[in-house]
Amino acid sequence: MSKATVIRVGPGDSTLRGRLLGARLREKRDAAGLTGVEVAKQMRRAHSSLSRWESGDQIPRPGDLLFMLELYGVAGSERDALVRLAEEAHEQHHSSEVVSAAVADYDWLQSRASKLETFQNAVVPDLLQTAGYIRAIVKTWDLGAGREEVERIVRARTARQRRLTGDPAVGLCAVVTEAVLYQAIGGPEAIRSQLRHLLDRAALPNVELRVVTASVGAHPGLAGPFTIMRFDDAPDLVQVVTRGGDIYFEDAEPFVQALRRIKRGALPHKQSVAMIAARSKQTSWETT
Repeated sequence: MSKATVIRVGPGDSTLRGRLLGARLREKRDAAGLTGVEVAKQMRRAHSSLSRWESGDQIPRPGDLLFMLELYGVAGSERDALVRLAEEAHEQHHSSEVVSAAVADYDWLQSRASKLETFQNAVVPDLLQTAGYIRAIVKTWDLGAGREEVERIVRARTARQRRLTGDPAVGLCAVVTEAVLYQAIGGPEAIRSQLRHLLDRAALPNVELRVVTASVGAHPGLAGPFTIMRFDDAPDLVQVVTRGGDIYFEDAEPFVQALRRIKRGALPHKQSVAMIAARSKQTSWETT
């Protein structure tokens, strides 16, 4: 069994799409019991070319890709999925907005996901954020971001949120700590608006919202926030956001188990909504 891939995406790195394709090709080569040197020799290509394909730094041409898939014994729907992934990796991000490759790839992943499960201990999950809340976060996260850059991020994120009401609508299970409700990001009015927006989104049939109260004490979420992306045609993928770039884990099971344990201690959806509604009506934004 091949080792699960950990994919780091940061400034200057190759795109996530290319890295995912490369990881899959390397996995299939290993499963076929072939070395990189053997494959390169049969393809009459330099070994360095194969290395760049498997690292995601370059995308193989269609002929080379099909040769590898046949050599590795990949056929049927699995073959079609990898060919489609290569085509998507070749595509440029067509948009009037200038966004980073990391943002473009994250948008692409969310567009393919059928369900998202996220735990957040500091901020409201991105699919549930208001524009004012997004601005406040971005300005704090990146002190050097200019107004135009901030607005580009706001537009990209709010556009992504349409998946909650699209056809088909993505399923969302969002678990947050009680502290998120008390973090007055953007000021009292901005957080009140944000909490009201949470209540509006929580009424959607495809959205589950859970709150972990401070009384729960220690729980697996203390290790930090994460998002599990579930796909109908691909393995689950986990995203962890860091200041040094995003990290994607192909072994989702430890995170699935952690979220399951976190949810055991969280309030049910209806009680969570009631808590948020009560908090949105409070006039004081002190934590005590």
